[in-house]
Amino acid sequence: MKKILVLIIFLIMGRAEAAGWSPELRIGLLSEVEEISLQVSAPCIMIDAASKKTLKKFPADKKFTVKAKEIKTDAVEIRPEKISIKDLRSTIGEKEYFGGVRLNKVNKKFVVINLVPIEEYLRGVLPDEMSPSYPLEALKAQAVAARSFALKNREKHKKEGFDLCDKTHCQVYAGAKIFESTDKAVEETRGEILTYKDKLIETSFHADSGGMTENVSDVWGRAMPYLVAVKEVFKQVEPWTVKVSVKDFSSRFGDNFGTLKEIKLSDLRIGKSANDRTSSGRVNFAQIVGTKKTLKLEGTELRRKFSLPSTLFDMKIVDNEVIFTGYGSGHGVGMSQKGARSYALDGWSYKKILEHYYHDSKLKRLY
Repeated sequence: MKKILVLIIFLIMGRAEAAGWSPELRIGLLSEVEEISLQVSAPCIMIDAASKKTLKKFPADKKFTVKAKEIKTDAVEIRPEKISIKDLRSTIGEKEYFGGVRLNKVNKKFVVINLVPIEEYLRGVLPDEMSPSYPLEALKAQAVAARSFALKNREKHKKEGFDLCDKTHCQVYAGAKIFESTDKAVEETRGEILTYKDKLIETSFHADSGGMTENVSDVWGRAMPYLVAVKEVFKQVEPWTVKVSVKDFSSRFGDNFGTLKEIKLSDLRIGKSANDRTSSGRVNFAQIVGTKKTLKLEGTELRRKFSLPSTLFDMKIVDNEVIFTGYGSGHGVGMSQKGARSYALDGWSYKKILEHYYHDSKLKRLY
């Protein structure tokens, strides 16, 4: 019986693969919408999401409006009548997306959701997460990381009725964007994910490490053996500066702080830890001395308060200004996108790039 079951699963997966199947995601786009304008590229049906009963039919290439007050069920889905959902395109408002549409009715208004197979979803993610001009091997590394992230974080927005949002909170998803390079990266890594001890991993990534990535425990407090600090080929290649007046700086901490008098923070050295810096050199904490109070602030809090690109910075008082000078962009955990570009230009394969940034992880093909 067990052998028969395995054979059945194999046959089902084989047919699914032949048909271009991939897991379907629900991507939240809009909320509190009273009505929505839609257009589909092929004949579609609207079904009751619960009963699967057909409620309406819609022709191809003709705009139609769905009003929340006219829908009597909790959720409806608009799916193609004859073709695969991966081949459908839906214009929602003025923006085109791969796949179909789901409308959840909440408090007499719609939550608008894109129903999209993950491979088509990735086609809309990659061009906004990494420049299509980057080398193919870097784009392929990003495709695997983005696919793994989406599947690992599926149902992140379960309480709101969908899997992922289209913002940076999940991954930036721009809809039906088409670029030859990013489409090729998705296709050539189809179904590939990263695992650690046979479990899907958190594939965090960021724009630029500044010279060394960060231990995840130093950012979010929880250690993961595959998200550890690694050195980059290039360091400090894109410095940034943020200036804030002492008056403005002091005002961010309330009247009880007084006026800033001194900053206590060791000098930045990439890859060198200190009591107030992590192993990569990022700010763990800094002490700011005011006329009324001294505060100990985490680097992440300073980054948030002053909109700094990263926590890899120095800060000093110069001529009545607080001057932040630093490197990198993003939280620093996992793959550096600019680092991946550099390694790809140096001849690294996407597999080697992923091995570098996700320690002891394994590349596997899920479907």
